[in-house]
Order: sequence, then C-alpha cells, then structure tokens
Amino acid sequence: MVTAMTSFKRILVGVDGSENALRAASFAAALAKGFGSEITLAHVIAPSDHDLLVGKATYADKDFKVGGERLKGAERLLEQEGVPFRSTVEFGHPAEQLLRLAEGHDLIVVGTRGLSPFKGILIGSTSTRLAQGSKVPVTIVP
Repeated sequence: MVTAMTSFKRILVGVDGSENALRAASFAAALAKGFGSEITLAHVIAPSDHDLLVGKATYADKDFKVGGERLKGAERLLEQEGVPFRSTVEFGHPAEQLLRLAEGHDLIVVGTRGLSPFKGILIGSTSTRLAQGSKVPVTIVP
C-alpha cells in the first residue's frame, strides 16, 4: 500500500530517434509539467555502431555531438513544452547504459520498438530488459 504520493523529480528518457522515442519524450514532458520534473534525454550508441567511431571525439560541440542528431527531435519537443532537460550520449549496450544512468532518477520512460516476435525472443528488447532490471519504475510508451 502506497501511503504517500509518488513524485517524479528526475525522469530519464531513452531516445533513439524513432517516432516511438518521440512519443515517449512527449509522455515524459506531460509528466514533467505535472510534477515539476527535469528530464534527462539519453541516446545510447550500441557496440556495433560505436566500433566504427574508435578514436573519434565524442563531442565537438552540442550541435556536432556524435549521436546528437538522434536527440534533436526530442530536444525540440521539450523546448517547445518549456520542460527543463539535459541530454547525454553514451556508448554501450542500451539497456545496461540506461540502467546505469537511472541511478538518481525516479522514473525511466522509453518507447516500444518494432521488433518482430522472433527477433525479440532471440535478443530481448531494451524495454523488457529495463522493466526487469530497474530499481525505479519504467514506463513503456506504445
């Protein structure tokens, strides 16, 4: 039984540049407005992608951040909504990195992904791994 109202002061949103991720960011923005929250947008570059980037600088500046183009749509949405946010780009397995980043956050929000049932059984989806491994609530936005 919950005796006090839950508060989500810091919300982590996984962003991969997809329409599903934009829906997740929009959902998180609505929550953030209601709770007065700050959002962290996180894009994780998976091993198969970042192996090609070995030796390259991760940041030139905000506009040229490796992976930053995947964040732009969500950043624009949050700016329009007037929600405070910060963005980060990480390297590694998406679920593992998001779980690591979740420390200090009250909620994780991610979109679903269009994996076929067979592929999902073989490798598992990021959202499923988050739901199973997180110490904070996880919201999966369709």
